[in-house]
Amino acid sequence: MGESGSQRQVIVPCGGGHRVRLGRGLNFWRIPRCPRCRRAVDPTRMRRVVAGAWGLIRPASDRWGPRLAWWTAVGATGMVVIAALLLWSLGDRWWPATVLLFGPRWILALPLGIAVILAVAHDRAVLPILGVTALILAGPVIEFRTGWRALHARPDPSRDLTVVSYNVGGGRHLSTSAFGMVERWDADLLLFQECGGVLREEILARAAPPLDREEEGTDVLAALGMARQPGWYADHRPGTGLCILSRLPILTVEDMEREHLVAAGGSGQVSTWHLDAGGREIRATGVHLETPRGGFERLLTGDWLASTPLISQRSTLRTIEHRQARSWLDLHASSPRIIAGDFNTPPESRAFRAYWKGWTNAWGHAGRGYGGTRLNGWIRPRIDHILVDARWQVVSARVGEDLGSDHLPVVATVRLR
Repeated sequence: MGESGSQRQVIVPCGGGHRVRLGRGLNFWRIPRCPRCRRAVDPTRMRRVVAGAWGLIRPASDRWGPRLAWWTAVGATGMVVIAALLLWSLGDRWWPATVLLFGPRWILALPLGIAVILAVAHDRAVLPILGVTALILAGPVIEFRTGWRALHARPDPSRDLTVVSYNVGGGRHLSTSAFGMVERWDADLLLFQECGGVLREEILARAAPPLDREEEGTDVLAALGMARQPGWYADHRPGTGLCILSRLPILTVEDMEREHLVAAGGSGQVSTWHLDAGGREIRATGVHLETPRGGFERLLTGDWLASTPLISQRSTLRTIEHRQARSWLDLHASSPRIIAGDFNTPPESRAFRAYWKGWTNAWGHAGRGYGGTRLNGWIRPRIDHILVDARWQVVSARVGEDLGSDHLPVVATVRLR
């Protein structure tokens, strides 16, 4: 490190009690002999590690370059550590942490990158600390996934079920049809949120209704000039925007009671379809929970007095919806269960972790990358999820391509154990 290391000299005693100054770089790790008594200096290397780490509490020298590098490293590391603590302890409980929860966390990589450049130029001793900081940023803060679990799972078409969760934003601007999505992802089960327009009419017309109903949709078929797709079943829950398109026959449908949630200004859209999987019943649940977007929009306009209580209110309401949805689903736990939809909650949220503990998040388990699903310019939180209970194995998971909604689809292949 040249002259910039003058304040970071590492001096340790040898076996004979003499004080020996160690070299730098690779020489720092070698075990020299005392020039006076010829005894080995710090053979376990513990003293030099402690002394070297202690030296990092100050800049390498009083020159402006090392001082700037040291202070930038301290600032970047502090911001990343504080962000991780806020996300995992106060997300959905304190409005600044909630803003961070839904905000562009990748922006913390900018000061970290500047700190690395300055450290290379003026103070390379802080690079290991910046490396650990980068791991914290990529892991607990941004939740980067390598997808290594998917490497051990081999496809089995006879047993695998490909599930899609997609908030289609009303379906007005989609670049493909519902059955186009089926072909694109080789899907077996598609759960839509904000399902409306031509998309809803298409699936209700071209697929058969649940088995407990009479034949529906023939008049719509004629109007749209479509033909039925054999072997497909569909349903739409009025007043919720939740739709399902399934290869598996739909036996019955249940809706969670939500009148008091709607009266409080919430969403709480939760519906469960009982499906026939070759004689074995499985339950697929679609969800669409309350969004904090209104509070964030007011915050961006500078209306702090109105935005901060609104963010806290929406977070509380969304927490109640998580709790009610989990309690309602636990009443029907006898069959294998899949839950998919727009939770409007990132996985680091305290509410999400508290009420979906014990479920496997398909993308978090087998996805690769950062997995953002909500398209909002340079902000892309991961708020759409596919969850499965312990009776399923997640084979693979990915975020699909943009088809014209303000969300991206989540695609997961699962298999009954």
